[in-house]
Amino acid sequence: MKGLLIHGVCHAFGDNKVLDKVAVVVPAGELVCLLGPSGCGKSTLLRIAAGLEVLQEGSVVIDEVTVASNTVHVEPQDRRIGFMFQDYALFPHLTVLDNVTFGMKYLPPEKAKARAMDMLAQVGMTDQISKPPHMLSGGQQQRVALARALAPEPKLLLLDEPFSGLDTNMRARIREETLGVLKECGVATLMVTHDPEEAMFMADRIKILGRDGKILQAARPHEIYYHPKHEFVAKLFGLMNRFDGVVDNARVETPLGSVAAPDMAEGLKVQVLIRPEGIVLASSENANGTPLELLSTHLLGHDNVVRLRLASGQKGEIYVRVHHAFEPELAMGIKAKIDPDYAFVFPVEAGQ
Repeated sequence: MKGLLIHGVCHAFGDNKVLDKVAVVVPAGELVCLLGPSGCGKSTLLRIAAGLEVLQEGSVVIDEVTVASNTVHVEPQDRRIGFMFQDYALFPHLTVLDNVTFGMKYLPPEKAKARAMDMLAQVGMTDQISKPPHMLSGGQQQRVALARALAPEPKLLLLDEPFSGLDTNMRARIREETLGVLKECGVATLMVTHDPEEAMFMADRIKILGRDGKILQAARPHEIYYHPKHEFVAKLFGLMNRFDGVVDNARVETPLGSVAAPDMAEGLKVQVLIRPEGIVLASSENANGTPLELLSTHLLGHDNVVRLRLASGQKGEIYVRVHHAFEPELAMGIKAKIDPDYAFVFPVEAGQ
């Protein structure tokens, strides 16, 4: 298989085990995101794939060639990889063009320059070739770093939080431009991020790394979001409403209605997690649902986050995401029900 194959990788720093039997497959032309909180081992796995960390257990294969195992360690410069660091790591004393040609010493100068110019044209930076990095904006530096990583035609591209230093508006635009370039090049790409929205936008497939260094779920973005297999995965994508209950006839009762709990044991104590967009509000007197009282509403531009509580006086707050204008004066007699596509049931673990 062309691309990257990581199998059974374990890694520890002293007594701290950061990766536990991790497996990742990235076929040529695909972008796979490693998603998880800070400190879960994402960047360590990227460094192992690059050869910047010596493999302790498992194997790394690139284009059907073993580059790391218990007996093999191919040096980073011999792995034919491109690596984009979080801070881009451009050489401050070199021009844009010289930065991009730097990794192509094996080519005659004219061929290296032609290849560099082709890549700079793909990222829209041919008019900046004589400038040093400090004269570029953050977005321009990111484009140059991408061109430099792709210019030597790597077998594998590794991206370590490549958009974290950009402001919100620029990040969205540069992400889209980068994705277009990567798909055109057809290179296998492994990207690290702690931003769920970024992973959903960029990835063909997402792998969720938990704090114990294990892969908790690996699937397409749609599957990860709508069918999380673990409560950690569900909570990773933002604020959740939680209700505790007990399975009764394959359902769980919550203050907002019952939720299906298939394949769960009768009488099992469970938690129901509901995304804010999974609670549907209605202000009509004839609407069905549970009565709620409005506490506050916060406009976020494209939607509103509404904070409510049960009109019955039960403790606890409920958060709802509303994708339209929502004014407090329209919220008299508001009622709510659950959209089952955004509700997930998990067993209550010890200590929760």
